[in-house]
Amino acid sequence: MQSSSADKGFFQKPPVLVNQFHDDVPYRRCFRLFLPADIRAETEAEVAALGHEILADHVFAWITDAERNKPYVKGSGRDVFGRRAGELITTEGWRELQNFGIAKGMVACGYDTPYGAFSRPLQFLRTHLWVPCCANVGCPSAMQDGAASLLRKHLTTPSHASQQTQEQRQVLEDAFRRLTSRDPCFAWTSGQWMTERAGGSDVSQTETRAVYKPGEGGGLASKQQKLRLGPWSINGFKWFSSATDCRMVVLLAQTSSGLSAFFAPLHKHDPSATTMTGLPNPDGECLNGMQISRLKNKFGTQSLPTAELVLEDMRGWLLGQEGRGIHEISSVLNLTRIHSAIGAVGSIGRGLAIARAYAKVRQVGSGKGARTSLVDSSLHMRTLAKMTAEYHGLMLLSFFATYVLGLTEHPLEDAPPTPALAALTPRAEQAEPLLRVLTQLTKAYVCKASVPLMFACMESLGGVGYLWNEEQEYLNVSRIFRDLCVGPIWEGTTDVLCTDFVRAIKHPKAGADSLAALDDVITKATAFQGKQARPAGWHPAQRWAAWKDRVGGTSAADLMSEARELVWGVSDTLVSVLLYVDAGSDGDPAAADTLHRFLEGRNWMERRARGSTEDELRRDQAIVYGIGDCSGPKL
Repeated sequence: MQSSSADKGFFQKPPVLVNQFHDDVPYRRCFRLFLPADIRAETEAEVAALGHEILADHVFAWITDAERNKPYVKGSGRDVFGRRAGELITTEGWRELQNFGIAKGMVACGYDTPYGAFSRPLQFLRTHLWVPCCANVGCPSAMQDGAASLLRKHLTTPSHASQQTQEQRQVLEDAFRRLTSRDPCFAWTSGQWMTERAGGSDVSQTETRAVYKPGEGGGLASKQQKLRLGPWSINGFKWFSSATDCRMVVLLAQTSSGLSAFFAPLHKHDPSATTMTGLPNPDGECLNGMQISRLKNKFGTQSLPTAELVLEDMRGWLLGQEGRGIHEISSVLNLTRIHSAIGAVGSIGRGLAIARAYAKVRQVGSGKGARTSLVDSSLHMRTLAKMTAEYHGLMLLSFFATYVLGLTEHPLEDAPPTPALAALTPRAEQAEPLLRVLTQLTKAYVCKASVPLMFACMESLGGVGYLWNEEQEYLNVSRIFRDLCVGPIWEGTTDVLCTDFVRAIKHPKAGADSLAALDDVITKATAFQGKQARPAGWHPAQRWAAWKDRVGGTSAADLMSEARELVWGVSDTLVSVLLYVDAGSDGDPAAADTLHRFLEGRNWMERRARGSTEDELRRDQAIVYGIGDCSGPKL
């Protein structure tokens, strides 16, 4: 034997990361369950091509650049003569990733495709593939999506349209076109500024003030647009503002009538602007009453510019009625919370893809000098199967939320395309009440579960998973884990979301409608008769009835202390019926096995008798890779 050195001896063969569109079994099942056959036929090639494009070397080079060269504020915040000058600098990699996402229609797909209610599942199926390669540009995209949804409501709802002046309508129409554009040179991203020092998620403590001053200041958003900035003057301090490089913002501010929502462009035309050397710049612009106090120094999402902002005479437009800011901003939150859940499962999807690829090339000792691949290790495959099964349930819940979102925007013109999807489709009048509670429940349950699941993906690679693999960015699970940890915090912590869920279902008027919508979906899904027999001992309708009785018989104040238990109990019930419908849609043995493992893990049914080591390995491989005979002993 020869001794090893830095350049000779054993070197691990690198894993090959393949297109997840083809490689990810739970993803393929969601693509099939939530999209009709005709839409799948029309879009499959394009989505598969996207899955291939995001794995290109230049995309990973952009990620590395965005991570290595963090955003910063140029200079000290003032120019050499003492005037304020706080230009935000972002790296080329960040800008290229943002342009790529816009050009690929990551937001626009939800608005410009002809698929009605299925535009949203399609949009988020594409987003799922993109998330782990976007280096957090998905955050401004989420807010862009939320702002587009809100502005569309104001442009299409007669009650809103009747309150707008012609000038305001032109401003909102221009902003909506930009938010839903696929042209990086024309498109806008958006910020969502709610958080302040006094309250965090408690926006009732908002200290930002807005005053109506139509005859003072203002000016044009740009010389080319010739659209005015707005008649409201907004002043205050925003404590935690992501997407600082956006082109517009939806924000909350107090007026004489209470907390209200506003739209404001981030820049305005500056007729006195000059070039850096002092020459006149007739097309120049400056910030619209916004100054960066400082950038946040965060544990993760470091490529994303997040700032503390001073607002001084920011000019904007009121959205809706004064005092109805929470109602208005809820449209944005519905989208950003769904984006959070999809971002979480999309990250897990990449972590598992790397783990699958690694298991194929990594060999370990198996006794008496023998070696075996991890893909043939019964313990390792049992671990990966457990992780994949959990991911499958989280995916189903997340994409069910995207489907319900689509139904609130485009009611189905015909009957659901498959019996399985019919079992998951609420009545038209129930879609809004269902979404009202589903976004909170989904974001809390999925984002919280994804953190330990992503850590398990790191652990499956051993020491390699713990490294900051900048040299081979496609293996950088550490980066994905670090950024994923923001999921249970931003857009409402887990406790905040659970509190919101209790308030929603205990609302004196709307709460009964949301409970009825949940009841209808769980009842229909449980009654689904597909190619999978209902497991013995599993009674989701009874479990849901018990939770519903608990809600009905307990005050909101008394429910608060057990809000997490309530959210997890309802979520587990929903996931179980989603797994049941999915398995019954085609009778796939691995999908049925996933359902049974979920129920066994919660002690909702007796554990099956174990087969031989070889049979169990085949079952686990079938869940992880979608191959092999996983029939095993009868369930």
